[in-house]
Amino acid sequence: MSDSSARFQPIESLLEQTAAELGVRSVLVMRSTPTHMAVEATAGAAEAHYPVGAEGKKGAAFAEAQELYCERVVDNDTELFVRDSRADPAFAGNADEVEFGLVNYLGLAVHNPDGSVYGTVCVLDDQARDYTPEQRARLAELRTTAEQALAAEPRP
Repeated sequence: MSDSSARFQPIESLLEQTAAELGVRSVLVMRSTPTHMAVEATAGAAEAHYPVGAEGKKGAAFAEAQELYCERVVDNDTELFVRDSRADPAFAGNADEVEFGLVNYLGLAVHNPDGSVYGTVCVLDDQARDYTPEQRARLAELRTTAEQALAAEPRP
């Protein structure tokens, strides 16, 4: 079962399909704010950990917070792959690992219609793993669909 904010309801079935096809615990669409990363859409077995509206503190905004995976993606506007956070000096002991046992991450930047970074689409898993080119293409397809949902949103 997936859940999403109104803007991403049209892609809920694709979120569920992506979680199933990739065999991951969580698929998310995250929105970046100046101080937080916020869940906009969620699917997968770890959905309970990431309800719509939940926020993670960005390391750049809070001295006590460690840099978030999605924060790095947003800041660099590039893909991030962490095979196993426990073996990655930049992400060892991060909140997803410690609180939820999710040690694997793959994320892509999602862009607004004007080209600015909106947030991310990402997958998390509870085991170290790699992704095939086909699996990476599936996540890229999800990103494209999320960007189309943003572009379809009426502007004030």
